[in-house]
Amino acid sequence: MALFQRGETWWVDIASPNGKRVRESTKTSNKQLALKMEAKMKVDLFNQHQMGVVADRPFKEAVKYYLEIKHDNRTIDEYQNQLEWWNEQFKDVTLQRIDEDKIVNAILKKRKEDGISNARCNRYLAVLRATLRAAHNRKWILRVPTFKLYSEPKERVRWLDDDEVSRLMDACPQKWRGMVRLSLMTGLRQSNVRAMRWEWVDLERATLTIPGEFFKNGKDFAIPLTGEAVNVIRENVGIHPEFVFSQDGNVMPSISSRTWKNTLAKAGIENFRWHDLRHTWASRMAQAGVPTQALQKLGGWQSMAMVNKYAHHNVESLRGFADLANTSQPEVTTQIRHTEREKHLRLVA
Repeated sequence: MALFQRGETWWVDIASPNGKRVRESTKTSNKQLALKMEAKMKVDLFNQHQMGVVADRPFKEAVKYYLEIKHDNRTIDEYQNQLEWWNEQFKDVTLQRIDEDKIVNAILKKRKEDGISNARCNRYLAVLRATLRAAHNRKWILRVPTFKLYSEPKERVRWLDDDEVSRLMDACPQKWRGMVRLSLMTGLRQSNVRAMRWEWVDLERATLTIPGEFFKNGKDFAIPLTGEAVNVIRENVGIHPEFVFSQDGNVMPSISSRTWKNTLAKAGIENFRWHDLRHTWASRMAQAGVPTQALQKLGGWQSMAMVNKYAHHNVESLRGFADLANTSQPEVTTQIRHTEREKHLRLVA
């Protein structure tokens, strides 16, 4: 008999297409569920035999394989932490037994117990999907289970106008002011500004070169520095032998949430994060007419999509380009081009 009981638990006892006997517990006392599991086992065994899918494997083997092929990725630690959690959920489950229900139930449990956001849930689901796809490519599973990601809030858009920048600088504590100024002039992330080393800076040539191991995309990053940016860096010459920005003989720590919140309150600015300084820089560059390809290089983005995410126009910054349609007045087009060029030169000076 293909289905039989041991105590209250139903077991499956079937022969695979290659003649191998398979005996396995369904881990349920519900006969209807056991029958469904028996049918699924028969289909899986047929697929393994007829379609080249290899014998069922533990989920942990797929995790091990995925981490091996991604070992050079800069986010490998995050992948490892997330997959350790998935390993715990599927520690007694083989790859062929992982389906949409098991995945959805697991992530719902985490969302409820840990109170994580939809975006965080999606990161866990994305690395699981990538792991299962890698297993599928090796023919460890016939197909990757389908499951939906959570909806995430609409992309947040926030940058400062000139008046807000002035108020922020006035309210900012002195020891952080140089870092804020440099962020606004270069678009660099806080981590790259606070950990900036003198060996990266060439004050004579007015350039900054950050080695790939310290930059987000893992590639060496080099940009020209404006005259004002050079002056900000020069203000720190001789204070620390290694780092441009320091405090008490050590690298400058990240600004605390309380300090940043108090600074914003004093400046009368709401809904603004330090990372939005990067949005502000990119938006000001775009509004000054800097070509998107140049902006992509200056910001260190690998795709134009990321440029569009950070750089935003306002109505007035587009007016000059809209006026180019006024073909009845050629002199207007020429004047606009000269004006936009002058704005760009003032910005990068």
